[in-house]
Amino acid sequence: MSDDRQYFQPEIETMPVEKLKDLQLKNLKEVVTRVYNENPYFKKVYKDAGFEPGDLKTLDDIKKIPFMEKGTVRDGYPLKIVTGQIGDQREMHSTSGTTGKPVLIFASEYDIDLWADRNARELWMVGVRPGDIFLNSFGYGLPTGGFGFHYGAQKMGACPIPLSGGQSDRMIDLLVDLPIKAFCATPSFALYVGQKAQEKGFDLAKDSACEISLHGAEPWPWSTREKIEELFGVTAYDEFGMTEFLGPGMTCECEARSKDMPIRMHLWADHLLAECINPDTGEPVADGEDGEMVWTNLVNTGTPLIRFRSRDLAAMTWDLCPCGRTHPRMAAIKGRSDDAVSISGLVVFPSQVEEALTGFPEMGANFRMIIETDKRGMDHFTLIIELKDKTLLDDKGNVANLTQKMKESVKAVTDVNPKVVELIGPDELPRATAGEGKTASARVEDRRKK
Repeated sequence: MSDDRQYFQPEIETMPVEKLKDLQLKNLKEVVTRVYNENPYFKKVYKDAGFEPGDLKTLDDIKKIPFMEKGTVRDGYPLKIVTGQIGDQREMHSTSGTTGKPVLIFASEYDIDLWADRNARELWMVGVRPGDIFLNSFGYGLPTGGFGFHYGAQKMGACPIPLSGGQSDRMIDLLVDLPIKAFCATPSFALYVGQKAQEKGFDLAKDSACEISLHGAEPWPWSTREKIEELFGVTAYDEFGMTEFLGPGMTCECEARSKDMPIRMHLWADHLLAECINPDTGEPVADGEDGEMVWTNLVNTGTPLIRFRSRDLAAMTWDLCPCGRTHPRMAAIKGRSDDAVSISGLVVFPSQVEEALTGFPEMGANFRMIIETDKRGMDHFTLIIELKDKTLLDDKGNVANLTQKMKESVKAVTDVNPKVVELIGPDELPRATAGEGKTASARVEDRRKK
């Protein structure tokens, strides 16, 4: 294996688009036929919708397959959505189940090997090479967070450290003491670790050898990326994955990513077929337009989900990337259609609030929106914001000035004026983990009567 090559799997990553789409159609027909013949639960869903595998002639015929809604998948708990034989499975992962029964995802040895390939492509793409040490602070547990990059690092010859999440002091020590080339973490946890290192007297941009970081599991604006890069002295990359599809390893930015490139993350079209639809009509949107991402697993044998509505809002394009990879690209998740918050008739995403706040150097790693209804029936929200230094709260004049500026910034981005802005010290709010962070659950508390 040559360390100086640009791509981990050159033939696949640069496959001509026509050939890639032919492969997608071939894999789609095979996976749909397998699910139809081997899974009675989904066979009934397809029959009720009037669909049979023979209806697939072109990729456009995927529209004949009914969407998989989250409710349909959860109703298959515990084993109805498993297509392969249980005895053939080698690993199981699960969604959090915070809004109902969890989704159990089983993977065969074949599935795990392909999962490792996708993650190896991503690690190679951002600059990790055989022999490098990779610090993995995504969670190791029922969600897939830590496992994908762990397998990928091993597959491409790097050495993963399975730190898992929440161990900030240990992470600082390891970054300072070991020649770690790259690490992954949720953006909010990375900010927290970087700020905590400063409090302990470390400048990780100088005191560590780290050059690369990968972040996902929650929406994060470019300004958060710049903060992380400054704190750690790294080039930071966005990645995205879902437990339902053995993420991470679904999409990741390449070396060509820049602030001026709005659609930056490559998705691996030989393993996954992605659609971008109008969430209200279910019809496809034009290339490059915002919509809801719908995913089909083209290769897994254990639990292949087909036309699964993610509720994640983004855009995708098949325009060729300067890096030479022919696989389509997806934009960073703007928010989720089921996590968007309507306040006085205006739709607000937590990611918009974060974008408004990260321009303040005093901002810590987390915030929380508390939404309520007053006696007149009018919606309003309180914004609780962590500061990176508790001593900033000692100067009441400074607090009043900062509060007002933050309120104005949020209003400018969201068109909604927070009723109250409350500033608190660092590490006083719950923060998202790799398992729950795709949702706004850690940043929105809706107290309105349903």
